[in-house]
Amino acid sequence: MRAERERAAARLRDERALVAAFARRLRHQAIRDSYAGLRGQDVSLAMAALLDSISLALDEVPDQVRRDAVAAARRDRDGPDGPNDPRAARGGLLRP
Repeated sequence: MRAERERAAARLRDERALVAAFARRLRHQAIRDSYAGLRGQDVSLAMAALLDSISLALDEVPDQVRRDAVAAARRDRDGPDGPNDPRAARGGLLRP
């Protein structure tokens, strides 16, 4: 029972870090785009703020919200084809 709680706590910690890292990448890309003179970064900044809020309360949000946030973060990190996607070597879909 204790080992199960420890695994759940470790999974929560890892998922929190994953979603928070996705928010940081979105924010970084939005700021970089603004320096390049592009428009529309307000949407990325808003999504980053939402992901930050979700990551802070990941254990309190509905399961579907948690699954979707983690899936989006994994898709950005690994690419659409999962961990074997060659785009993952670049560090995520948001990176050039």
